[in-house]
Parts: sequence; C-alpha cells; structure tokens
Amino acid sequence: MVERWLISGLTRWVAFVARHGWAVLSVLGVVTAVLAWVAVDRFRMNSNLSDLILQDAPWRVDFDRYEAEFPDLVKTAVVVVSGNEFKQVEDATSAFEAALKSRPEHFRAVYAGRNHRFFRDHALLYLDEDDLDDMADRLAEAQPMLTVVAEDPSLRGILDLVADGIANEPPAGFDTIVRLLTESAEAVLAGRDPTVLWTNEFFTSDDTIFQLILLKSNSRSGETVANAEVMAELRLIIDELALPDEVRVGVTGEVALAHEEIEAAIAGVRIAGWLAVVLLAVVLIVGVRSAKIIVATFTMLIVGTVWTSAYAMLTVGEYNTLSIVFLVMFFGLSVDFAIHFSLRYQEAVNAGTDSVVDALASTTFSVGGAIAVCSVTTALGFLGFWPTDYAGLADLGVISAGGMLIAGFLTFTLLPAFYSICGPIRHHVMDIPSSERLVNWLIQRRGIVMGLIVTLAVAAGLVASQSRFDYSVLALKDPDAGSMRTLRLLQEEGLATDYALAILTDEHFDTAPLEALTVVDSVISPWDFVPQDQDAKLFVLEDLQQLLESALEPLRTLDMPTPSALAASVANLQATIDEHDEAGRFRALRTALDGLATGSPQRLVIWQRGIVSNLVDELEWLRRAVDVEPFGFEDLPVEVTERLVSDSGRYLSIVLPAEDVAPVAALSRFIESVRSLSPFATGRPVIEWGVGRIVIESFQQALAFAALSIGVVLLIVFHSLRFTALILIPLALAVLFTLAAGVWFDSPLNMANILVLPLIFGLGVDNGIHVVDRYRGEGGVANLMHSSTPRAVLLSTLTTVGTFTALSLSPHAGTASIGLLLTVAVSLLLLFTVFLLPVLLSFFLSEQT
Repeated sequence: MVERWLISGLTRWVAFVARHGWAVLSVLGVVTAVLAWVAVDRFRMNSNLSDLILQDAPWRVDFDRYEAEFPDLVKTAVVVVSGNEFKQVEDATSAFEAALKSRPEHFRAVYAGRNHRFFRDHALLYLDEDDLDDMADRLAEAQPMLTVVAEDPSLRGILDLVADGIANEPPAGFDTIVRLLTESAEAVLAGRDPTVLWTNEFFTSDDTIFQLILLKSNSRSGETVANAEVMAELRLIIDELALPDEVRVGVTGEVALAHEEIEAAIAGVRIAGWLAVVLLAVVLIVGVRSAKIIVATFTMLIVGTVWTSAYAMLTVGEYNTLSIVFLVMFFGLSVDFAIHFSLRYQEAVNAGTDSVVDALASTTFSVGGAIAVCSVTTALGFLGFWPTDYAGLADLGVISAGGMLIAGFLTFTLLPAFYSICGPIRHHVMDIPSSERLVNWLIQRRGIVMGLIVTLAVAAGLVASQSRFDYSVLALKDPDAGSMRTLRLLQEEGLATDYALAILTDEHFDTAPLEALTVVDSVISPWDFVPQDQDAKLFVLEDLQQLLESALEPLRTLDMPTPSALAASVANLQATIDEHDEAGRFRALRTALDGLATGSPQRLVIWQRGIVSNLVDELEWLRRAVDVEPFGFEDLPVEVTERLVSDSGRYLSIVLPAEDVAPVAALSRFIESVRSLSPFATGRPVIEWGVGRIVIESFQQALAFAALSIGVVLLIVFHSLRFTALILIPLALAVLFTLAAGVWFDSPLNMANILVLPLIFGLGVDNGIHVVDRYRGEGGVANLMHSSTPRAVLLSTLTTVGTFTALSLSPHAGTASIGLLLTVAVSLLLLFTVFLLPVLLSFFLSEQT
C-alpha cells in the first residue's frame, strides 16, 4: 500500500471536509469567483515562435543581424491583390494602399512595391523584348484612336472615328473599339458603371496579375493583440472598399499566419471542449448511472478549469498555442481522479456503509493514496518540459503540473463536501463484461502472451526507428486558413514569401550558382530591379515615339462638345450603320444607340465619361512611358532602395524555393542546399530548421526526466523495484507502439505532438498505480477484477480518449495531431493496463486464489 502517513493525513482531511460540507463549498465558491475574474481579466495568448523557443545559436544570430539591417521586412503582413485584368488590380492596389496609409495609428512601413509610379512610368523598359514588341504592335493598332482622342478628348471624336471606319476602310483594332463602345453603352442603359478600362487592352496577359503590399503594425500593444488589431483592420478595409468581383484579395505573412493560428487554436479548444463535455456526459451516464456522481464530476471539472486558468495567468502570464490545449486535456485527466474516487465511494455505499463520512473515509483510505501519487506522477510527467529550451512546452508543463495538483486537491475537497451535503448515492454495480474471463484466459497462456508481446514490441521498434520529425511550423496551421491558402498561391507563382531565404552581402555577388540548384526557383538581387537591355528597348521606344507623334503631340485640341453635339454624333453613327451595315455586324451597337438617343441627354454625358476618362489617363501615361531615359540602381525610388540596401550598406538578395516548402522534406532540401553555398542565408525557414533541433533535444530531456522522476516516485511509494518495473512496462510499450503507429499512418512527430511521448508516462502511470495498488490491497487478480478499479480505469480512460478524440477534430493542425496521437497512446495504455498488467502481475508474483 501507499505510505500510511499520506493515507492517514488524507483520510483526516476528507473527514474534516465531510463534517463541514457547506462551509467548505462556500469557501470554494468565493475562491472560484475571484479566480474566474483573474482568469478573464489577465487572459493573454502568444503565438510568437521566438518566444516559444529559447534561441541563441549562430543561425539565430544571423537572423537577428538580418532583422537589425532590415527591420521593416520582418514580422509583416502581406496583402495580395490579384486578378486577370491589369487595371482592376492596379486600381484595387492603389485604393488599398491609400486606405492603409490613412490609418497610421494601425499601420506603418506600408510598401506597395511594383505599384509605385516609377515602375508604371518605366513599365515598357521592364518588359521583355518580345513583350515590348507585342506592346508596340498593340499601340500601333490604337494609333488612329489615340490621335483622335488627343485632338478631341471626347466621345464625339471616337463616334466619328467609328462612323468613318464603318463607311470606309476600318483601322486596325476596329473590332475591339466597337466591342468596348457597345459594352459601355449597354452598361449605361442597365445602370452599371460604363467605364472602359483601355489599360487592359494595352497590358494583356494570360497569367494572373499579382500586386503585393507589405505592412507592419503600428500598435503599441503586445504582439498578439497587435496582430489581432492588424487583421481586424485589414478585414474591415476589404469590406469597405467593395472591390470588383474580378479582383481577389488575400492576406498572409507572419502577422496573418500567427493570428489565424491563434484563431484556429482557440476555435479548436472551443469545439473540442464542448465535444469533450458531450462525450464525457455520455460515458458517465452509461457507465456510472448516478446523477450525483455526474453532477459532482462536472462541478469539479468546471471549478478546476477556472482555477487552472487563473493559475496559468498568475504564474506563466499567458497561454500559447500549445499550452491552451490543456484546458481541454484537463477534462480528460482530472476526470480520472473524480471517477476513481466516486466509484470507490459508490462501492463503499454498496458494501453497506451507512454514514456518508465513514464511506468517504473508507474511500480515501482505499484509493486516496493512489490518487495523490497519480497527481504527483502526472504533474512530474508534465514538468519534464519545464527545464527545456522549448519555452512553449515549458509553459504547458508548468500550467499542466499545477492543474493536476489542483485536480488532486479538489478531488479530496470539493467531492467530499458535495457528497456530504447530497447524502448517500444509490446502490449500483456494473462490472466490465467478460473482463475477468478474458484476463484469466490470458493468464493461463501467459507464456504465449509474453512471447507475442515481445515479438510485437521488436517489430514495433523496427517500424518506430523510421519515425521522423516535422519541424515546420506550417505543419501546425490550418491548411484551409486564408493566410495558408494565400501563402501556397504565392509559392506556386514564384513570388517572395516568409518562406524564402535572405542573403546579406557587402557587394554584388554572382547568383548563378544558387539559381543552378534544383531546389531554387530564382534569386532576386537588388540589381534585378534595374531592367536589362535598356539600349535595345530604348530604340524600340524611339520608333514608337515617331509612330505615335500625332497622338503624343497633337496639332490641335478641340473643346468639349455640348450634349446637342454628342447627340448629333450619335445620330450620324446611327445613320452610317443603317446605310452600310447590311450584314448586321453592328446591330448590338445600333440597338444601344437607339436606347441612348431616346433617353435623357445626361446619359450621353455619362457615356462619354465612361469611354474617355481612362483613355485620356493612359494617353498621358504613354507620353511619359515612351519618353524615358536609361537609369541605374541609384535612380530607383528611395522607398525601393531602402528595402534593398541597409543603412550600413549591406545588400539584400532573396532566394525563392522551387517547390512547395510546407512538407518538411522539401523545406530541409531547400535550406541545406542554399546554405551549402551561402552559409549565412537566413529567414523564417532557417529559424524553424534550427528550432527543430532544439525541440528534439527538449523532447529527449523531457522524456528522460519524466521516466526517471516517475520511476523514483514509484520506488519511494511502493518500496519495490519489481512493482515499479511492472507499472513502467506498459508505458514503454505504449511509447513504442505509438511511434510505430505514427509511421504506419504517415503522421510524423511535429512541434506540437512531440509532447505526447513524455506525456504517456505522466498519463499512463495513473492506471498502473491504481491497478497495482488495488491489487496489493485486494490480494489477488480475481479480487482486483471484482473491485471498482477496473471499471474506474475503463471509464476514466474512455473519457480521456473522448477528450483527445475531440482535440483531433480541431482546425488547428498542431492541436489535432496532439489529439490523434494521444487517442492512440491512451487506447494502447488501456489495453496494456487492463489486460497485460494483470498477466505481468501473475507472471512475476505468487497469486492467492
């Protein structure tokens, strides 16, 4: 039995609580109310990777140097504006950029890059030579219309041009002009925006057009709150701008990824919490069938959750995306204590103990020591994370260890007080069906059973040796979150993301060796912002200037027409169509003209604005675009160069991956290949790569600490190396088979679920302690199987499995992976504890029958 002094002290405490039930519950109620206020008032979440891992390695120094040189490129949000039409994307980007800059209290370092006027005015120089030739051909086709607009910047000139083209030989691009005129006229009649975006006719592309806007938070709040404020404001801007359907806006970057991970983690905890409550209720109703026990258990869980949350805020000061999982885990873990205590109390009542105080004292004397030891060993299992460099798991360890001690205290305080007030519970007995027969059958064949277990363990060990660790933080995120979808889109398009690598140099360097790597899509250096082959392109622009001279430098400029003059031009075009359009080629335009001619004259003014406004703007742009001078890096706008060259004169080059780096194997290939040529290449991928090594070391430390500390406690409590070994064997087997299951189901260990393996010792040891302690108290396997312990083990394990199954449904991939792996591990623990442990007991110890 467990140390008698511990059992004696617990028994006296429970008896005291039972005699003063109302007073104890009143005190607990007041304390719970105060702690609830503390938990809510001080609640804080943190998902910053730098805060979750203690980092001081050279790779961290490289990143810190990069951040110091280019602070505006780290911890950013990236707004991605995309579409198939150049002008819509350009206008949407400009509107979004203006909205961001109008909110300096929320945003700073707003940078739209390619949307800068400098790049627009020099757009023709940035085109490839083939694309520039194609652009020149389109502008040549538009020359007659451009000349007409330059001389007569009104609808009148265009209508007269179309009428002349119908009556005589049409100019190049005539069909396009007629189509756009018709669509615009029909839009006026339908009450839609009639604006013709001539820009799209000049800048055509079969590919999706992307514009990126980078920004940083200007909030003085903590990073998590600041990220939330940024995302809320960005979503508000998207709603307010009411962008056209053709334009798509996504948000990614470190800010968005971190914030949506917190959203997924909180949503996952909420979903898993409610589902765990439902599953727990079902298990208790079916397995316990006592309203008093069920109410008492749920009351203890609610109070314990409040106390643990307050404890977390008072000690650690915040939750992270890993430690918040314990709020759900608490249900599955603390219910173990409640069920063992309550079912033993029910057993005492069934045995004829009339006095509630005596029944509670008998319960405590029987299982109180085991529950107390379990609370300590489970706490130690969690505390294994505390001394490691993985601060995220260290926080989980501190919070969880405190939570388990709180659960133990409430088991011996709240439950006795509750039962003393509610009176005796009704008699009820529910043995596990056929468990005794199955255990006896296994004991009779224990040699075969042990041989089979050893064989399976060896096989599982071979499979488990193939286990791998996925250090990528992307593996923890919801793949369907907006920030993740946008990130994958940028990677597919070969655009810079947080998962590119940065290289700092003191001078120009040859990027060819890096670009030759199969894992590299491209390398963007500062000198790539200066277009190549400028002399050849300027020669093409000189030809364009001569060709478009009549449009760029018109000999005359007419005054804007009156509404009556516009009506006359419409009538002239109608008559021309009637006279020359025998084939009905312009029937749609003729119908639209009829509608405009019979309506208000103001419609013609609206139509004119829709036709001419963008064309006049593009004509002005064209004058600037064809009349440019060659330029070098020093001529780039300062907004651009300050993101390419630091104040200390260091140049920044970006290396883009050639494949999706969400899978850790691809990310590792990318990092290791690039760093083999550029050892100081840094960025978020390198941070995760380095952190992965720390996590593995932390996991090894935690596993060793958990196994060693729990083993020491068991030796102290049971005074027996043999009993200690018997309790630890199912735990070791569960670790081995869980690793093997991860390999079989292609579910690698990651930054979150790696905590499962040390936890197996903290969680699984409870059942072993209860079984061995009850075995020693009852004097044999037969009596053990008829006691409340097997039933309590089964029910508590089922509730734990239900809790972890609920976690596996979380949208947060890290939380879901924890739930999945823990479900497998706890299920294995149930099998090994209920069926294998009695066989081990009978194999090593003499059995009294």
